[in-house]
Amino acid sequence: MIRLIVLISLATLLTSNVLAAHLKVAVASNFKSTAQKLADDFEKNTSHKITLVGASTGGLYSLIYHGAPYDIFLSADSERPKKLVEANLAYADSLFTYAVGQLAFWMPTQQNLSADNINSHIKQQTGKLAIANPRLAPYGLSAYHYIEKNRLIDIVKSKLIKGNNVTQVLQFIESGNAQSGFVSYSELLHASVEEGYVLLDPASYPSIEQQGVILRRTKHYQAAQEFLEFMKNNGCEIILMSGYALAESN
Repeated sequence: MIRLIVLISLATLLTSNVLAAHLKVAVASNFKSTAQKLADDFEKNTSHKITLVGASTGGLYSLIYHGAPYDIFLSADSERPKKLVEANLAYADSLFTYAVGQLAFWMPTQQNLSADNINSHIKQQTGKLAIANPRLAPYGLSAYHYIEKNRLIDIVKSKLIKGNNVTQVLQFIESGNAQSGFVSYSELLHASVEEGYVLLDPASYPSIEQQGVILRRTKHYQAAQEFLEFMKNNGCEIILMSGYALAESN
C-alpha cells in the first residue's frame, strides 16, 4: 500500500511538471504593468510561469516577424496581430480584444485643463509637446490623428518630440523635457498622477483596440490558451481598474 501511494505521488508530480509551462509574453509597453498584475494572479492559481517582455508594439511585431521566441503577443493595436495571422505566424481563433486604450493629454503645470481648452493650451505652450512615435506605437498614431483633426500640426511641428512608446512619453513629461504630451490613461494611473490631465473624448481619435494572439511557434499552446481565457474572465476587473475600457463583446 505504501509503495502504491509513493508511485501515485511520483506520477502526480511528474504529470504536474510536464503540464507546467514557462510562457514568454511580448506585451505593449503601455500594458506591461497591468499584464504583470494579471500574470501574478495567474501564477498563483496555476503551475505556469510567465515572463513579460515590454516594448513598443511596432518593435515587438518586427521581432516576432523575424523569429523571436514568444508564446503570446499582447499588442496595443489590432492591425499587427491580424498581420501575424495573415502571415501564418499566429492562430486566428485565439485573436481577441483584451482592452480598449484611453488617450489622455497631460500638462502638469496646468490645473484647469478641460476637454474644451486642450487645444488652446497646446497653441500657447512654449515647451516641447511629446507623443509616442506614430510608426511604432498605436497611442502615438491616435495622438497624431487628434493633432491633425484639430488642425494643430503646423503649430506643433517645431516643438513635437517623439518617444518610442507612451512610457517614454510619460518620462519626457515627468523629467521636464516636455511641457505636455499625449499618454495613456493607464500610464497616468500607474504613475499615481492625480491632476493636470484630461481624458480625451474617444470620438476625437481612432479607437485603440488592443488585441492579443497566440503565436504559432509556441510549444505551450494549452497554457497560452489558459492565460488568455484568464484575461477574458478573471482579468476583467484588473483591466478596468488599470484605466482601460473593455470591448463590447467582453
